[in-house]
Order: sequence, then structure tokens, then C-alpha cells
Amino acid sequence: VFAGKIKKEKNENPLIELERTPDILYELGKEKGDKILVGFAAETEKLVVNALKKLKEKRLDLIVANDISVKEAGFGSDNNRARLINSKGTARELSLMPKIDMAEKILDEILKIK
Repeated sequence: VFAGKIKKEKNENPLIELERTPDILYELGKEKGDKILVGFAAETEKLVVNALKKLKEKRLDLIVANDISVKEAGFGSDNNRARLINSKGTARELSLMPKIDMAEKILDEILKIK
């Protein structure tokens, strides 16, 4: 943490160091027991590959994978489309719909798990 003003230097760009935060979902997966754990994967490429990797590494029961490069869905939109993938690898495609409707579909899928 820097308390003062950063002075501009000619031909020099300031460098900001980032610190890695703990992977909360991974930690929850290690100790989940009989709880149902759901994760989300916002991806711009290799949607299914990256979502399956996250599903396995974090010991999830379900992952909601969405392609955030799609303009009419995701961030900044009231609509979304996604692919739900369970721990058995079974996928279900959710077409473009209002986010509130998608939330209901996700809850329906969670109820099927146990």
C-alpha cells in the first residue's frame, strides 16, 4: 500500500503488482462432504474444456458455463445462455433467456443431484 501520490516520470509506466487470492471454491471442494457444490465458469474460449477442468479440479457437482464473448448475453445484459454440466459429464444447453429464468433452471438442475 502506497500512502502518497505517485509522481509521473517521463517514459516510465507505473507497475501495479497483484496478489493472488485464495481459491475459495477449491477449498470448499476439499471439505464439501455431502454438500452440493456449484461453480460458474465465465469463459471466452474453450468453454467446455475449461468448464470440465474446473468441475473436476474443484470437485463440483455442477458447473454453469457461459461464453462471455457473446454480446447479447452475460455481463451487462438481462439475458444469458449457458451450458450446465454435472459431475457425471452430462451437459444441458440453456438457450438465451432472462437471467431470472436461468436461475430457476439452475435450481431445478441442483434439485436433481440429490
